[in-house]
Amino acid sequence: VILDKKNENGMIAINKSVFESIAEISIGDIENAVAVKETRFSKPVSVKIDKGELLVTADIKVKYGANVNATAELLQNKIYENILFMTGYKASDVTVNVTGFEI
Repeated sequence: VILDKKNENGMIAINKSVFESIAEISIGDIENAVAVKETRFSKPVSVKIDKGELLVTADIKVKYGANVNATAELLQNKIYENILFMTGYKASDVTVNVTGFEI
C-alpha cells in the first residue's frame, strides 16, 4: 500500500504483512478472543488490498462462557483502531469469523 506518492525523497509504502501483524496483536489484546492456530493451508488473519481498499479478515475462537457478539464487535473495533493509529490508513472492511470455542 502506497501511503505517500513519490516525491524527491522517495515514497512511503506499507507491506500487507504489517497489517496482518497489527491484527494478530489486536487479537491478543482482547481478553475473550483466541487466534485460530496457523496451519499449512490457512492463517488466522488475512489481508487483501483491492482497488486501494484494505480488507481484513480474522478467524478467532471465543472463550467458553463469553458473549460471542460482544467479543467479535470489540475485536473488530480494536483491529480498525489499531491499524488507523499505527499506520494512518483506514480499513474499508474488518471481518471477524468465529470458528469455535476455547474451553
